[in-house]
Amino acid sequence: MKKAVVVLSILVLCLSAFASAQTVEVDVVVIGGGAAGLSAANAAAEGGASVILLEKMPFLGGSTVLSGGAISFAGTDMQKERGIVDSTELFYQEMMREGRNKNIPELVQAYMDNQLDTFYWLKEQGVEFVDVGQGGGMSVPRAHYVNTVQFINALAAAAESKGVDILKNTKAVKLLTEPGTKEVIGVLAEKDGQEVTYLARKGVVLASGGFGRDSGLLEKFVPVMAGAMGMVGAGSTGDGLRMAWELGADIVDMPYIKATFGMHPEGKTIDDLALTYYSGAIIVNQNGERFVDESINYKAVGDAALAQPGAIAYQIYDAKIRAEATKDPLTPLFDLEDKGMVYKADTLEELAALIDVPAENLKATVERYNSYAEQGFDPECGRASLNAGSGKLVKITEGPFYAFPSTGVIFGTYGGILIDSSARVIDVYGKVIPSLYAAGEVTGGVHGAGYMTGTAVGKAVIFGRIAGLSVIAD
Repeated sequence: MKKAVVVLSILVLCLSAFASAQTVEVDVVVIGGGAAGLSAANAAAEGGASVILLEKMPFLGGSTVLSGGAISFAGTDMQKERGIVDSTELFYQEMMREGRNKNIPELVQAYMDNQLDTFYWLKEQGVEFVDVGQGGGMSVPRAHYVNTVQFINALAAAAESKGVDILKNTKAVKLLTEPGTKEVIGVLAEKDGQEVTYLARKGVVLASGGFGRDSGLLEKFVPVMAGAMGMVGAGSTGDGLRMAWELGADIVDMPYIKATFGMHPEGKTIDDLALTYYSGAIIVNQNGERFVDESINYKAVGDAALAQPGAIAYQIYDAKIRAEATKDPLTPLFDLEDKGMVYKADTLEELAALIDVPAENLKATVERYNSYAEQGFDPECGRASLNAGSGKLVKITEGPFYAFPSTGVIFGTYGGILIDSSARVIDVYGKVIPSLYAAGEVTGGVHGAGYMTGTAVGKAVIFGRIAGLSVIAD
């Protein structure tokens, strides 16, 4: 339980080093206006707390609004309506498998314990789910799709209806602590060129996003990502990470930050990404040779692709694979073709000429793969399915043939601050930092060394809600 509130005049005097032109006091201060922050603000306000949300950008959404809109849940009514059999047990097993058991089991279990309830809670906030699909790392369809703009707008409207004060263009710069302790009592922020102190009677929730736009931090933790494109929120510069570090917060999963494979090298938005390989395509490098098991999660494929010449590879497929791939919400092939991003030819030799790879190599690669597909197993790269154990290998035989140039793109930094199952921030000694909570991309521990589609936004809303509930309960 947080200590009794210090009399405001005494507290301001003790904080003279952080004196600012204005002081505002509420129960909870949330830093960040993406999925995690808005979920935390809604949950805390539902519990009767007064809440201020600080967003440094002039708009809400963070990296969430740039994502593909997938949020992973198991056992939903949408799955049941489509005859999809899923369970939290299967979900847990596949999350741990995709993370190569580097995930923190306690956090993965917390995701599972809260995921289904959070799905229906999001509906209550006005979020509209439009489809269910099978993304990377899952053996059954559990990626529940939203329109990201509608999603963020719904959460923001719900928060404001509960009395949450959402302040844009307000940058948090420092966490304030009880003099002589590490107990967090507020936030020093900058708004309209002025310093403002936001005091929090119950606690502060860090939901400030990742650091995909901070080249220094990327170089420090994952130098291999220097060759990856970046498509994250404009405010993803590691602010929350640094503020938590100052108080001794521990960090986890930093070496496992990865890029998603499937983005066109000249792509501008998520709509320029295709995962045709999960429908049967193979992936070849500039030499026309395969180099990876295409059924593994797209983050691991991204690692392999970024190590290829020029950090570029090609998804190669035929007419029947194309027809199947267009059913996947994450594979907008028709739009990509209209943009001129997909190469098409009647023969493999002609296709090779279009993408400037050795024709004899590409033809031999496809012929060899087709022989493996007949056997049902590819001993060359270890492929035995289309996606995470689901689907049989498909031969590439029916013209016309297609090639989609692809590279890795960073949609988020999946490592960060260590939290416990109540979203409390943990320091380097394994102790809770009092009255400090965190959720979303600023945290680590959930994904481990791999990634399943929809679990980044899933982590944000689930742990955002947990943080909002915990801050008013502790």
